[in-house]
Amino acid sequence: RRKERRNGGNKESSKSPPGRGRRAWSSKDRLLRRLESNERERQRMHKLNNAFQALREVIPHVRAENKLSKIETLTLAKNYIKSLTSIILNMSNGHFPTVEGMGGAWGSKLYQHYQQQ
Repeated sequence: RRKERRNGGNKESSKSPPGRGRRAWSSKDRLLRRLESNERERQRMHKLNNAFQALREVIPHVRAENKLSKIETLTLAKNYIKSLTSIILNMSNGHFPTVEGMGGAWGSKLYQHYQQQ
């Protein structure tokens, strides 16, 4: 999802950057751009933290006094997915039913991936 951007990495950089024969950005413009960038970063982190909280709420775990850290949450989620995969493989003897739109190949790919872990 990375896009190559010029002029400080912001989408709003379509304005002419300082260059030969052009005025440099005023301190007011730089401040405004910095504030906008900070706000975007705050929103991004807010969304990310909300996603982690939603994941904490659906991953089974022993409740502790403190909330799970991000790395603990991701580790638990990974182990939970691996456990569910193992259960499904054991119940289906390694054969997956065909899923609409996915074809039968995805099940064997999942099985091969699981075996490599």
